[in-house]
Amino acid sequence: MVVVLIAACLLLWLVPFHSEAAAEGKNRIAADELKRISRLSFPLRDAFQTPYTVYIFAGDEKVSALTEQDYWTNNKAGDKSYTGTYHAALLKDGEKYGIVQSANLGLHEITLPQTWHYTVKGSGASMPDMLLFSEWGSSNFNLAHPFIIRSGVLQPLKFMNNNGKRMDDYYPASRRDGIRSLPKSRVQFKAYDNSKSKYVVNTFKLDISKLELRLDDTRYVEQAAWPNTGSGDRAYLDSLKTAAFNGYLPANPQFKLGMTFKSVKDKLKTAKFKENGEWGAFYRYDHYAVGFNDYLHDLNASSRVMIFNIFTDERNLTPFNVKRWLGKPGEEYFNEEEGGYELDYKVGNHSLGFHYEEEYGFIQLITIY
Repeated sequence: MVVVLIAACLLLWLVPFHSEAAAEGKNRIAADELKRISRLSFPLRDAFQTPYTVYIFAGDEKVSALTEQDYWTNNKAGDKSYTGTYHAALLKDGEKYGIVQSANLGLHEITLPQTWHYTVKGSGASMPDMLLFSEWGSSNFNLAHPFIIRSGVLQPLKFMNNNGKRMDDYYPASRRDGIRSLPKSRVQFKAYDNSKSKYVVNTFKLDISKLELRLDDTRYVEQAAWPNTGSGDRAYLDSLKTAAFNGYLPANPQFKLGMTFKSVKDKLKTAKFKENGEWGAFYRYDHYAVGFNDYLHDLNASSRVMIFNIFTDERNLTPFNVKRWLGKPGEEYFNEEEGGYELDYKVGNHSLGFHYEEEYGFIQLITIY
């Protein structure tokens, strides 16, 4: 009978409890004992900057040694590998006991030394730190699962798309420097995209009350280094939509659709060159061109600005992200005459067009007309 009671007590100690039980003191572990039994520990602050330590332990832990090098984790033969059902305990600074958490970590193996599980410090006074548990995703990135402390409890975060639909619990992040925290409760994830031969940088907005990371912006960049914190696709497309609605050139608002050649003639003197297009003359600059309703030899004082061409190779803008942030286009088709794809949006009295050669490639040209 005594043996049965002891076994039952051990089982209760190993099973993670809910926070309600924590309040009753049933799943406490002394701080010194936590330090002794834990395989990993991480300092972590909540949104009020209250410091805690997260201890990771397993009651059924087993140990072995790697027989060969693991190139993904940078571990060598002989490094210790631990397996078990790992749980977390949360110890608030100054407290004598840690509280076993109910969160499912999805963690069953730890090889030391390790770099796959780590913390990202919050940016700003009300931004909590994040604890990331990672697993292999591809040759370019890991899949990271984030946790934060809310109301004294370790909680997993859910990933949501820009429309509020739930995504996976894990998100791609480069193995080194793949996640960073930004002001205004934003978190960026970076990973190399083989299909585009570029780095994708996606920004999420943290909602602590809902325990959600909601997609807030997208961007493709050339280099592994983090981009500046300026605008990504979402703000850029919003600015294009505003420009199209008001009929002006985003890079040079003094040019407006419908203006006469006479009124803009002096402004055209800085153009790199001029040429005839299919429907009329163009005055071309480095990143845009101003088009008229008459050809060069017919231009006169009453000729009018008809179209703006915006060259966007450096923006790394994809058709998918255009539709993500602007919604369904009024028209989407393959232009056989031009040999490329078209997305067209009606914006007020004007139109905003996106043109690209490959179905899953990048936008080369944007038009406002």
